[in-house]
Amino acid sequence: MLRNMSIRKRLMVILTMVYIVTMIGAVTAGYYVLSRDSLREAREKTQLFATVMSANQKYMARYIRPEIMDLLPDTYFPEANVGIVMMGETAKMIEADYPDYIFKVASPNPLNKANRSDAFENSIIAGFDNGDYETWEGSVTKAGRHYYASAVPVVARKSCIWCHDAPETANPEMVEEYGKDSGYGYEVGDLVGGRFIYVPMADADKMTMKKLAGFGGGISLLFLVAMLIIDRIIIGTVVKPIEDLVEVAEDISRGKMDREFNVKGNDEIKLLADAFSRMKVSLAKAMDILRK
Repeated sequence: MLRNMSIRKRLMVILTMVYIVTMIGAVTAGYYVLSRDSLREAREKTQLFATVMSANQKYMARYIRPEIMDLLPDTYFPEANVGIVMMGETAKMIEADYPDYIFKVASPNPLNKANRSDAFENSIIAGFDNGDYETWEGSVTKAGRHYYASAVPVVARKSCIWCHDAPETANPEMVEEYGKDSGYGYEVGDLVGGRFIYVPMADADKMTMKKLAGFGGGISLLFLVAMLIIDRIIIGTVVKPIEDLVEVAEDISRGKMDREFNVKGNDEIKLLADAFSRMKVSLAKAMDILRK
């Protein structure tokens, strides 16, 4: 197919093919790099969220719970002396400003039924229990939305047992609030659930595609400018000199021996013009001999 095209068209086809291959490679590489950057940002957000939750829990356990238990030992105030409750309330305040973020202490056997783990969370908790991993992070889709999630195991500590041993030994107000059907039977060291943090990726995905579109558009513009420049250069330095050679050669073939092959430069086209000039001289001598 290329053999039947002019030099100019042939070059444009080749440049177009190079453009397509380059775009596929550049867009693929760009998407990989930008996606990795989005994942890095999402990972940093989950780590920050987790750090805030852990700091609140540690602060409560170190300073608030001892004071509450000392001053008001019989008072039912889980927001101040139950770490999971305190983290949940803190998360609600954060989610008020960032409604797409999700913080959940999930368990197959929760005291608060709102914390019951779903199928995905059960699989991660089972992985913790089997020793498949100590922590987990990765992408997941929940309710049709793309999240970057992280999870750490939740192990029953001694401070958990007074609430989760049996309904008969738990605070009556807590039993009245949550019932007796779930959240009991914990023993120290039991893996009872996982702490999950979900950071939405929708905005990051949109930004990735926006950057990718700008990246692809920039490459396309550069290729367009390059193709126009190359086209002008090829016309001026290759196509036009060859067309001039063809025109002069055709005139000479018709007997116009006064025409000259004039080519500027010192490239292959100049060598061809010189060869044609010598051929013209030889042809003129041969014609003179024939006339005599």
